[in-house]
Amino acid sequence: MEVSFRNWGEAAAFISKRTDMALEGVMALSAQQMVDQQVIAALLSSHSHLRDAADTWRQLASATFPITLVRSLQDDQPESVREAYSERVAYWEEIFRKAIPENE
Repeated sequence: MEVSFRNWGEAAAFISKRTDMALEGVMALSAQQMVDQQVIAALLSSHSHLRDAADTWRQLASATFPITLVRSLQDDQPESVREAYSERVAYWEEIFRKAIPENE
């Protein structure tokens, strides 16, 4: 896509519009993700075999982390992507920890 501008005002308006579209998309994804997390957390907290689900998730997460990290490095992903992955793993670990009673 080739773009040309006649003045700085046109260039600023173009960039502003694109930035607004990108931010709106990111905000929409964030809202969807929040709903997904709430639904999944509700399902997990009411599941009768929660400990089995937590153990299975931990096995899957530990098996996929090295692959994800290698792909991330190969694709030259920024550190923020790896941090987001680690934060998500920690988030779900906390959900499981809170949902499973200590004496179980």
